[in-house]
Amino acid sequence: MYGYLAGQFADADLAGQTDEQAAVNGLTPETRAAYEDVLQQGRTALASASFDWTKIADFANRRFGNEGQARRWLTRMMDVLEKALRNS
Repeated sequence: MYGYLAGQFADADLAGQTDEQAAVNGLTPETRAAYEDVLQQGRTALASASFDWTKIADFANRRFGNEGQARRWLTRMMDVLEKALRNS
């Protein structure tokens, strides 16, 4: 999941993408399985009591003021990804 965060979000703003666009950028039939793995890993991270929100922020190149903000952001990105997978 951390590779996904770095690859999808770190420079997305420089590419003119919203986070929602970046979350699903590159999703194709060929990459579907990898994105399904990311979704599972993201949901597992969100369910963990030891959620490392600073690591999420670092890899995604995002600034969060606290754990709650990071959880809400990651939840939203996983929801976007899940919807795209369901509709593909």
